Amino acid sequence: MKSPDFFREVERGKILPLYYFYGPESWLVEEALNKIRKKALNPATQEFNREVFDAQESSLNAILQSLQVFPAHSPRRLVVIRQADVLWKKSPAPFIEYFLTPNSSTCAVFIGEKADLRTKFFQALEKNGAVIPFYHPYETELIRFVRSQAEQLDCSISEEALSMLLERVGPNLRDLQLELQKLSLKPGTKKNIKEEDVLALTDDIREEGPFELPRAVGHLDWKKAFRLVQKNLQQGDSPLLLLSLIIRQFRLLRRARELREEGCSRKEVEAKLRIMPQRADDFWKQADNFSPSTLKKIWPLTREADQELKSSPADKGVILEKYLWNLHFLGRSEVRKSPRR
Repeated sequence: MKSPDFFREVERGKILPLYYFYGPESWLVEEALNKIRKKALNPATQEFNREVFDAQESSLNAILQSLQVFPAHSPRRLVVIRQADVLWKKSPAPFIEYFLTPNSSTCAVFIGEKADLRTKFFQALEKNGAVIPFYHPYETELIRFVRSQAEQLDCSISEEALSMLLERVGPNLRDLQLELQKLSLKPGTKKNIKEEDVLALTDDIREEGPFELPRAVGHLDWKKAFRLVQKNLQQGDSPLLLLSLIIRQFRLLRRARELREEGCSRKEVEAKLRIMPQRADDFWKQADNFSPSTLKKIWPLTREADQELKSSPADKGVILEKYLWNLHFLGRSEVRKSPRR
């Protein structure tokens, strides 16, 4: 299940007895937990109907017994099991048995770093529950998030300031929220956050975010692309997420060329594709690097990489690096460097 689908279901009051949350975006994980808590528990008795375990420190029996307890003066109980990777890696059997007939009055939320959907643990869990990844949002979603958070803080933020904030902080929602709270402390009743505020008050704390990889590929900077793949994987970014970002960038580049051939101006293309003004020049430099014939030849390589990542038992990082090598060798013979306009 995708995270937007999860939030929609919970908002409608549909709560499953089993969830497994994983991925690098801890802010969204905690937001998901809060949504379940508000919908599933009676506020007056929630302290009696909510229990949190650390799977690395708690005994299996204690966790399993808690899952079988019935709620007190509440529609459901909420049992949160953090550090849950150890369960499916080392002791899956008792939980597989529980997943087949879970306590319908308990919502169990397992939280881990990764998930292997090929294992019996997750296959059993998905029969009566859902496995949900929480990744860093795409750039357009980040923009909506920043503007929404700024409004809640009674602030507005200029496009230049927003772009600079994303550049300096990166896609981590918790870090963005904290930096916005700091920026909102500037004097004034209706605060307008400007670029100079971000430059003055926000340090460059960004890790090498996943959005840098497709940009490096678009600029044919293969040395940087291979370095970013290694660093992104070490930071816990999903290989499928990294590939999806590269695919998205190629689709934007292809669509931009198609719109130009249809007679659209650059400004019209930027508006249709929602390219931020501050990134427009960079985007067109990438577009000039790929001819229509090259973009066409990229898709078979991309489909092959996508299928391998989803089905092959081989190391996912190696598969992604092989894909980049294929693009690199294709580029040496096909990609043209057009004169800048």
